[in-house]
Amino acid sequence: MAPGAETEEHAGSRLAELASRAAELEGPEQDLKLKALVKHLKALLADGHNPIVFCRYIPTAEYLADQLANDSESKKRGPLGGKTVVKAVTGTLSPQQRIQRIEELAAEAGEEAAARRVLIATDCLSEGVNLQHHFDAVIHYDLAWNPTRHDQREGRVDRYGQKKDQVRVITLYGEDNGIDGKVLEVLIRKHRQIKKDLGISVSVPDEMSTGVTDAIVEWLLLRGRQGEQEALFGSDAFQQSFADLEQDWNSAAEREKASRSRFAQRSIHPEDVAREVASVREALGSAGEIATFVRDSLNALGGVLRATGQDFTAEVGGTPAGLRDALAPVVGAEIIEKDRPIPFRADPAVARGEAALVRTDPVVGALAGHVLNAALDTQADGVRPARRCGVITTDAVTTRTTLLLVRYRFHLTLPSRSGEKQIVAEDARLLAFRGSPKNAQWLTQEAAVALLDATATANTDPDFGERTMSRILGQLPEVAAHLESYGDELAAGLNESHRRVRKAADEIVRGLRVTAQKPADILGAYVYLPAAVSGEAA
Repeated sequence: MAPGAETEEHAGSRLAELASRAAELEGPEQDLKLKALVKHLKALLADGHNPIVFCRYIPTAEYLADQLANDSESKKRGPLGGKTVVKAVTGTLSPQQRIQRIEELAAEAGEEAAARRVLIATDCLSEGVNLQHHFDAVIHYDLAWNPTRHDQREGRVDRYGQKKDQVRVITLYGEDNGIDGKVLEVLIRKHRQIKKDLGISVSVPDEMSTGVTDAIVEWLLLRGRQGEQEALFGSDAFQQSFADLEQDWNSAAEREKASRSRFAQRSIHPEDVAREVASVREALGSAGEIATFVRDSLNALGGVLRATGQDFTAEVGGTPAGLRDALAPVVGAEIIEKDRPIPFRADPAVARGEAALVRTDPVVGALAGHVLNAALDTQADGVRPARRCGVITTDAVTTRTTLLLVRYRFHLTLPSRSGEKQIVAEDARLLAFRGSPKNAQWLTQEAAVALLDATATANTDPDFGERTMSRILGQLPEVAAHLESYGDELAAGLNESHRRVRKAADEIVRGLRVTAQKPADILGAYVYLPAAVSGEAA
């Protein structure tokens, strides 16, 4: 007999024995772990939760889905009840198919009144997929030798956008299972201690956790039988594998500790951060401003809006082809072609196919880009909700006032230890003045922004409005000096902001330069006439 043949024969026999025993344990009556899972799932479903069950292996996930799901062909109801929809997502599906399966599960459960959904998944969903919109509970059916994996599983559900105040988490383990006990007692306890000491999680090195798993599998296949789990943990193979894992884990924790000490941001003060955040938010616009822009633009472009509280939906089939072409890549060509409603949500955490009413949402960005491009294109046909020029008669002013939308560009030289980097930044500002451009009385920034809320209180004669606008445009070179001076002020403020952040982060400041490109670009000019104005007196 060839060397190793006896060992291979014994392993094969052992596998056949284990497979036979496993087949006898199938079903919620014989499989005690499955029976416990059904009990916990029923309790979660009764409390209104939609849980995810995480498994380590693909066959386990497929087995659970088969045991828990309702059989439509035989009309056999699963142990969770007829109104519970169960589906499995594993690594056998592509990333796109996984998302599609989850959406099908949510849609199928939503079609039935009072229906609940249960997702059985492997760790292919523990990273990179947002599940908080459809699920609010997690069950760890299999314990992972890497405790960080538990955090990753729970993090798919317990994240921004979760509607539940609390996310339920249940960890299943065998009380008489030495392997589960070892995971809970040693690995998870150590993981929590490291997290308590450092304030963050440090992952178990994957290659080391695999070594421990391999040692366990080898023991069970070649030597292990009932009652011998204590011998497993005392074996040289397991002890060496676990010792290697613990040493490597401790080294990773020490490296992370040193890294956090080296890059600690103790010099950054909360008030400084708050000031920079407020500046960014002001530049991006508030939620109310974004919502108003989206509603007004879509209405002007021929969209059909239907409100549902703060949220609304928009059908864009009647809008210009340019807008539909811009929206197709971000919402899906099928939605545009079939004129399906696009949901707009006030909550920034939106599901796939929805749009958030924030400046950085791709749908809002596509709409803003179309509105801007249409306004700047003098050859554009069709509806254009924005114009570069306009004259309005209103009681919001007592003398002729001109509002300018000005775009500034800044050249930034950012020093670093490897050299200098050149970048260009842009900023758009509203500036307003009373009277003629030659004798302009400049308003504060707040007063200029307030003009956006002015409404027409009387009709403006078209010929008179055109003459007024032409005269103002012809005199705009008179305000160039003020626009350049204001640009220099913005450049100085941007320079100071960069210096504050760099000093707080202990980065290089020497050599930092910010200069405004001149002349500034006037994107729009809008004249406000007092309601009492008559003829050329304006």
